[in-house]
Amino acid sequence: MLPVQFRTVGRVFESERADMAVTVADDAPAGVRRRPLFRGWFVAVSDVRHTKLGKKPSLERYLEHEHVVVSYNGDLRGIVEDFLGIERRARCSVATFASLGEILEGSALVATVPSMVGRTLTARYRHLRAVPVPFGVAGASIELLWSAASDDDPACSFVRDRIVELTADVPSGP
Repeated sequence: MLPVQFRTVGRVFESERADMAVTVADDAPAGVRRRPLFRGWFVAVSDVRHTKLGKKPSLERYLEHEHVVVSYNGDLRGIVEDFLGIERRARCSVATFASLGEILEGSALVATVPSMVGRTLTARYRHLRAVPVPFGVAGASIELLWSAASDDDPACSFVRDRIVELTADVPSGP
């Protein structure tokens, strides 16, 4: 398994380091097929014992808090800065969503994450809650991408079919 995101997925396919990917991708190299799976949106996740976001936070309340940013590049920029031009007080950056629960629980940090990640975190950590983000970010289409060269590969076809089945019931709206 290789982590990819919209900035790196093209290079991963061009270098033939992956047969398929599930991600948001604006552009993909020639020879890459794509299938929309579901539409994602974003939520703010925090430990309710240490943050006071409320059920529907204002932008001011959201920005009052320090944030943890998930960035594969290790920088302190995320979707909020890239697409909205809003500066958050980023306290730290992590490369994957895997460690967010441990970082958020017991802290006053806020993480802005895809709703699917928010559901997983709030199910696993009893003090974490997810609330809508206080700005209008249209949800992104999460897609299955694969190399056209693997179209006839039975193993790759099997995995693609299972991914489509597993994501068929994912909610596609807030």
